[in-house]
This record gives sequence, C-alpha cells and structure tokens, in this order.
Amino acid sequence: MPSHALNAIFLLAVILFSTGAKAQNTYRCGNSYSQTPCPGGVIVDAADARTESQKAQTDKASKRDAQIADAMEKARLQQEAKDLAANTPAMKLAPPASASKARKKRPPRVLFVKAPVEKKKKKTPPQIAEEKNANKP
Repeated sequence: MPSHALNAIFLLAVILFSTGAKAQNTYRCGNSYSQTPCPGGVIVDAADARTESQKAQTDKASKRDAQIADAMEKARLQQEAKDLAANTPAMKLAPPASASKARKKRPPRVLFVKAPVEKKKKKTPPQIAEEKNANKP
C-alpha cells in the first residue's frame, strides 16, 4: 500500500506544477494566424477576456443547449420509429387454399450449355507444304 500512496503524492505534485504552463504567442501573418513568427507578423492577444460570470453563463448555456439537442434527438428517433411502423406493410400470410390449387405447377427449367469449341491453330506456310508432300504418293 505505501507504493500507492507515493504514486498518488507524485501524481498530485505533477498536476500542481504542470498547471503553470506559459501560453505561447500567436502571430497574425496577413490573413492567417501562426504560432511561429513571420516577417511583418503582429503579436495578437489571444487570452480569454471574459469574466468568471461570463464563463459560467456560457457554460450554463452550453449545457442547456446539449440537453435540448438530446431531447430533440430522442423525439426524432421516436417519430421515425412511429413512421416506420405506420409505413411498413404487414407480413403476408399463406395464400388461401383455393388460390394455391388454382395455380398450375410449371415444369422445371432445363438449362443447355454449349461446350467451348477448340479453335484450330493457323498453319504456317512450311506446315502446309509438309502436309502436301506427305499426301503425295
């Protein structure tokens, strides 16, 4: 257990000392912004200038908007489920007995397939001459 206590103390110390990180400068270079200086670049104050009450008000509005969005999504999903149920046709049951008797059975289809034909190789003039000489008595 002592190692867990030491790990907790170490983690707490790291968290406390890491919160004092210095913000980097932001430079405006023409119509773009960068963290690296550029020729003719101007340093821009990018610090949050809102007061604590303004930040709290913004956080409250963000939470409210998230709750409204969740409620809207839930309502939309329910409406989609209703629409799907209303527009889905009922499953067809087996046809009545009289309709199945009236239907004629078709004979099974037979499939005919032609075998590929081997193409004869073209004979070269020397082969033709050999055949003529072989056929002569």
